[in-house]
Amino acid sequence: MKTLFIFIVLAIIQGLTEPIPVSSSGHLVLAQALFKIESDDPTLEILLHLGSLIAIIIFYYGDVKTLIVDNLQYIFKGNRKKQASFDYFIKLVIATIPAGLIGILFKSKIEATLSNPKLVGVFLIFTAVVLASTYLVSKSEKQPITPIKALVIGIGQAVALLPGVSRSGMTTSTAMLIKTEPAEAMRFSFMMFIPIAVLVMLVGIPEIISQPDFFSHAWMYGIAAIISGVVTYYAMSVLKLILKSRKYHLFSIYCFVVGVIALIIF
Repeated sequence: MKTLFIFIVLAIIQGLTEPIPVSSSGHLVLAQALFKIESDDPTLEILLHLGSLIAIIIFYYGDVKTLIVDNLQYIFKGNRKKQASFDYFIKLVIATIPAGLIGILFKSKIEATLSNPKLVGVFLIFTAVVLASTYLVSKSEKQPITPIKALVIGIGQAVALLPGVSRSGMTTSTAMLIKTEPAEAMRFSFMMFIPIAVLVMLVGIPEIISQPDFFSHAWMYGIAAIISGVVTYYAMSVLKLILKSRKYHLFSIYCFVVGVIALIIF
């Protein structure tokens, strides 16, 4: 079932739920179950994530550019003034290791859970508990992210491989719970997302091209990816304001309600 309306609905859902801590993958599973979309074609999901990825890179363009330029200068020119950027890059690498290992070792088992709406409901409730815990975070004593803390945040990202567990929610909440300033917790969370998302896109390209109807539906895929990107960008702006107002924990109410509804109707 491939119509422009369905593509647009899924694009809006992806765009809203990628940055906001309510699990984009979980919502796509629920939407596909609700619309009775049965397909083994990963093209749409990959391209919707591509739209979100581009939006996140644009949102943090200055940080991404600085990180790349500073690291090149540090590595190839030995510019010690850029060591802080290199240290930050190392922390990002450390943070991506847990999800990478879990993804490789348990790929088939994780994929088997990705189309189960009831499991999404369970893990949305789990996400709600994690998000609610950020209400207890103190406003003072914020500390920088160390390599050990980066690893802990990375473990949060690994847990988010499960459907219904929000990646941004787990990583940002984990960072806040270990005394990271909210804006930096958000930035680190999405800087972590970029390399993994790029890798997923590259791995998925051959599978996308191999789909027999890819080119005939390319215009719809393109529109959906653009919509996903635009919605993601503005959702990022809203999320930043919510973190600044220290209302992040309120997302737990939404996750809990949707999780319970998913358990009831599926």
